Amino acid sequence: MATLNNLRRFYLHKSLWALQTFDNTAGVWRAKQEAVPGVALAATFPYLSKLAECGYTTEEDLDGADEAELFAVGFTTTEIEQILAAL
Repeated sequence: MATLNNLRRFYLHKSLWALQTFDNTAGVWRAKQEAVPGVALAATFPYLSKLAECGYTTEEDLDGADEAELFAVGFTTTEIEQILAAL
């Protein structure tokens, strides 16, 4: 089960929820997320650009993510395995 271990993940999930419900506050939540410091994912991290498109740009954004969460935002099982292994 995915967990919200930090403030960046809380804001990320608020942004994802807003996108799914066609709420126009997604940009506000994304700005709040990006204002919280975090450790950037390495340039060699698997699927880095696809992760960034979904809002995952730091280690903190992925801290607590699970298979179901990543599948819900569009990753395949193989991609998810590689992402979680890289953590």
